[in-house]
Amino acid sequence: MSGISENYNRILSEIEQKISNPDEKEFVKNKVAELMLIFMDTIDKISDVVETEIGDIQERQKELKLNMESISKKVNRIEDDIYEDDEDFDLEIVCPYCNHEFVADLDEENNIKDEVECPECHNIIELDWNEEDEDGCSGFCGGCHGCNDDHYDEELDDEDDFENDSDEDDTDDEDM
Repeated sequence: MSGISENYNRILSEIEQKISNPDEKEFVKNKVAELMLIFMDTIDKISDVVETEIGDIQERQKELKLNMESISKKVNRIEDDIYEDDEDFDLEIVCPYCNHEFVADLDEENNIKDEVECPECHNIIELDWNEEDEDGCSGFCGGCHGCNDDHYDEELDDEDDFENDSDEDDTDDEDM
């Protein structure tokens, strides 16, 4: 700001030296002062607007920081839930032999088990960790007995035959 004052005083001094008429000199000095006040007023208004906007930005940054901290805490909790450092790996299993539902600990000294014993019928259940068997079984039959698509089709054909047989039996009963 001292640079502005120095320049202002230098301009007034030059006006004093160049204009000899006292009325003109006073008029020019007043107009320069008026112009200077207009510029200073404009600069003050701009400064106020900038300060207000900076204050708003700082407030918004505080809010964003709090939101980020909250989100970070939630993500950390989710990560903890997902990536728990449990040594246990439990899986809910339905026994294909007796349909008993149980939870089995499948982690055996950091080696995942390939088979588990049913606590109800004591049959050994082999666990296949592949998504699809070599024979194309997708596992949608409710229990795997080594079936493939052909076996599944045969089961459907057998059911159709059963339904046809029972229809024939009904007509035989009516004839009697």
